Amino acid sequence: MLEREAEIATIQGLVAAVGGGVGRLLVVEGVAGMGKTRLLGVARAAGRAAGLEVLAARAGELEREFAFGVVRQLFEPLLARASAEERAELTAGAAGLALPLFQQPTAGGDAADSSFAMLHGLYWLAANLALRRPALLAIDDLHWADVTSLRWVAYLARRLEGLPLLVAVAARPPEQSPQAALLTEVLADPAAAVLRPGALRTAAVAALARDAFAVEPDPAFVAACETTTGGNPLYLRALLETLAQERVAPIAASAGRVLKTGPEAVARAVSLRLARLPAVADTLARAAAVLGDGTRLQHAAALADLGVEPAAQAATMLVRSGLLRMEDPLEFVHPVVRTAIYQQLSADERSSAHRRAAELFVAAGAPSQQAAAHLLATLPTGDRFVSEVLRRAAEQSLSQGAPQAAVAYLRRALAEPVTDAERAELLHRLGVARTSSRPRSACSVGAGRSLASSSRRP
Repeated sequence: MLEREAEIATIQGLVAAVGGGVGRLLVVEGVAGMGKTRLLGVARAAGRAAGLEVLAARAGELEREFAFGVVRQLFEPLLARASAEERAELTAGAAGLALPLFQQPTAGGDAADSSFAMLHGLYWLAANLALRRPALLAIDDLHWADVTSLRWVAYLARRLEGLPLLVAVAARPPEQSPQAALLTEVLADPAAAVLRPGALRTAAVAALARDAFAVEPDPAFVAACETTTGGNPLYLRALLETLAQERVAPIAASAGRVLKTGPEAVARAVSLRLARLPAVADTLARAAAVLGDGTRLQHAAALADLGVEPAAQAATMLVRSGLLRMEDPLEFVHPVVRTAIYQQLSADERSSAHRRAAELFVAAGAPSQQAAAHLLATLPTGDRFVSEVLRRAAEQSLSQGAPQAAVAYLRRALAEPVTDAERAELLHRLGVARTSSRPRSACSVGAGRSLASSSRRP
C-alpha cells in the first residue's frame, strides 16, 4: 500500500490498545476508491494477529431497507457457531433483549419501545463479547447501512469507554449517504480516531505506472495520469490497466490520450476483464451484482441458472481476474466494480432479476426483509407474491423497532394494483408505521444520552 504508512501505524496502535481495555471508534473516511476497504482489511488482519475476536460486516446499497442488516451480518455467524454455554454467556443479562432479532420475529408490540430495547440489548451483546475476549467490529461501506444498524453504531460509539472493543468503520463522506445526519453523528464523534487517506502523489503514481508497463514512464505521462484520476488509487489502477490493454505507450506523446480517457476507465476495465472470460463468468458476475456482496455462491448460482460446479469455476475465474475478492460468499473487490456490472443490466433485466432473487430468499427461509429489499427494486406488475412479502416484511420491521423500513415496504406495496379493501388495510398499516417512526426519530438520541449511565457496565 503506497503512501499509507501513517494510517497503518495508527491502526496498529489502536489494535494494540484494545488489549489494555481501551475502547475506541476508528473511522476511515473518503470518497470511493481511496483505499478505505484495504485499510479496514489492515485493521482486521492486525486484530487477528493480536488475538482479538474479529467480526466483520459490509453494508450494501441494495439492503438499505433491511432492518438491522449490518448487525445481523456481525452477530448471526457468531451466535450460530457458538455452543449453548457460549451463547448463554453472550446473551446474558440485558443482551437477552436482542435475542428476538435472531429468532423468528413476531408481530405486535410498541415499535418505539422495542427500538430502544433492541439498541440496548445489542449494546450489551457487543459488551459481553468484548468482556469475554477483546474484540474488533469492522464495518465497511457504513454509508449504505440501514438506518437501524446506523443508529446502533451511533449508540455503541458513545459507550466504548472501558470496554476492550475497537469499532472500525469505513464510509464515504456523509453527503453521499441517504442518512447523512445520522452518519455525520457517527463520523464526527469527538472521541473517534479519524483517518482520511489522501490522493496518491507523483512518486506513487509513477511507481504504479512502472509496474503496469514494466518500463520507466515519462514524467509527462505520469502527470497526465495523476491529473485525470486525481490520484485516486482505484481509478488510477483501472486507468493504467485500460491503457496497457490498449497498448498505449507510457511516453509524453500519450499524455493527451490519457487525459481523454477519464475516470470512466473503471467501467471500461471491468468490461475488458469480463470480455476475456467465458460467458459463464459474466453470467455469475451479473447475478452477484444483483444480489450484492456477501451472498452465498449457491444463491448466485441459482439466480444465474447455473449448476454448483460451473458456478464455482466461474467464481474462481472472477477472483483470478481481480473482480471478486472472495469466491464463497461472493464479494467484489470494490463497490464501484459491482456498480459497473450492475449498470450493464437494463431496467427490465434488473427488475426481473430482483424478483427472482426475492423468491430465492423466501424459499431459503430468509427473513422477509431480505427478500423485500430486492422487491423495492422491481417494477409494479400486480404481482400477489410481491404484495404479500412486502406486508410480512413490514410487520417484522415494526415488531423489531424499525418502523421506517416498514414505511418503505408499505409504500412499495401500495404501488401494486390492489383491491379497495386491500388498499385501505395497507394505508392503515402505513399510518401506524409512520406514527411509530416519528417519536423514535425525534427522541432516540436524547434518550440514549440521558440513559447513558444506566446502560454502562457497573
